[in-house]
Amino acid sequence: MNYISRLQADLAATQSSLAAKERAIQEFRIHLDGEKFKGLEEDGSRKDWIATKDVLAWLTLIWEAA
Repeated sequence: MNYISRLQADLAATQSSLAAKERAIQEFRIHLDGEKFKGLEEDGSRKDWIATKDVLAWLTLIWEAA
């Protein structure tokens, strides 16, 4: 494979990976905008808290998106 063809293949692979990561980020934003994180609990506490473990899981999903 010549140099230009290799660069084009690398570019296509990188763009595909970037698109997958963008989709994963959009899914995370939709998740964060869901009812789970809106309003107040019955005891009056805020519902906009998210566990660090959940954020780390989403970051891993985004990182590994291909």
